[in-house]
Amino acid sequence: MENDIVLLKNIHNSTSTPILSNRLRAGKKIELVRDSISHDDILGKGLRDLVSSKKRINYRISEPTLAEYTDLSPRLVTPIYSQDANLIVSLLDLNPTVPNPSTSILDRFEIFEAGTGHGALTLNLARAIHGANTAAPKIPEEDETAEISPDRVEARGEAYKEWRTNRRAVIHTLDCSGRHSAHAKTVVKNFRHGMYYPHIDFHVGSIDDYLAQRLVESGGAPFLEYTILDLPDITHFFDIVGKTLKPNGTLITFCPSITQINAGVTFARQKHLPLFLEKVVEVGGAVGVGGREWDVRPVKPRALLEAKVEDTKQSKYLEEGRDILGGPVEDLGELPAKTLVSENPVSDDNGWEMVCRPKVGIRISGGGFVGVWRRMSGTSV
Repeated sequence: MENDIVLLKNIHNSTSTPILSNRLRAGKKIELVRDSISHDDILGKGLRDLVSSKKRINYRISEPTLAEYTDLSPRLVTPIYSQDANLIVSLLDLNPTVPNPSTSILDRFEIFEAGTGHGALTLNLARAIHGANTAAPKIPEEDETAEISPDRVEARGEAYKEWRTNRRAVIHTLDCSGRHSAHAKTVVKNFRHGMYYPHIDFHVGSIDDYLAQRLVESGGAPFLEYTILDLPDITHFFDIVGKTLKPNGTLITFCPSITQINAGVTFARQKHLPLFLEKVVEVGGAVGVGGREWDVRPVKPRALLEAKVEDTKQSKYLEEGRDILGGPVEDLGELPAKTLVSENPVSDDNGWEMVCRPKVGIRISGGGFVGVWRRMSGTSV
């Protein structure tokens, strides 16, 4: 039917990339390399039917899955591909409850995604929380005024606005580029006639400004269950994210390099932020669908620990007036404080090193790294 999006598969060549159509409109056509397929030839046909191109090449009509749609739809930026998006959503372990009339909107289930990009992960997140909201009314379209009366357009707009106000599960997705955000909004709205679009709020701006404003509105209370940072430098936003995540909330970071995960662990420890790294999973085509878990954690080398024990023993002997061999300590008189105490005292954090290795001993090859962090209940580590 009109406005549907279909997937066309070449029945003569199973290895060729399927073709994802635009929204079907009468008089339009799909442009191919030295060929084309008319939308009029597709309209009125059913799934699994055949359609011929201008050069008489036969294609089978099918409905695109979410994975096929996000991987094949036109893009402005590189998307998070379907297998990686599925893994990230599974790591979040989302379990929203069904709508309950007695539940207050103050108990709203909120997810924040920083880095909308293509909108692929946004769509997967929306599908995961779809069952937590009641059925959405028809989405008001910009071109409806030509078909129905202004009063009905206004009534539909008010009903849709009221439904959005009472949603029990919401995804807030933010991008610094208005162009990318608008494109992602179109990608989301075109999938299955926008069935997941009402669960998403799109924002343009900076992470700090948006979250700071939300904190003011909430009176400083944390309001997010989950946060996803799809950004190169995650440490810049750890402080504000730690304030907005509820206790035991989950933070997902998606980084192209394992060293960026390392930097996050070190930064959180040095700044005493309430974020603890639970797991690191490598994703990418060479790794496989399930990802590969990495061991990333701060450790103190044994030699440093043994040296610290010896220092402690020596300090105890000195306090008792004996040297390390048990003999009396010579009276040094009143020495300046700087003689007895180092000008640069070593803090307890010094000497920590990072363990960073795959938990399965196979060769590293491409992909990215997903860090799963937990917001601890205390105010600091």
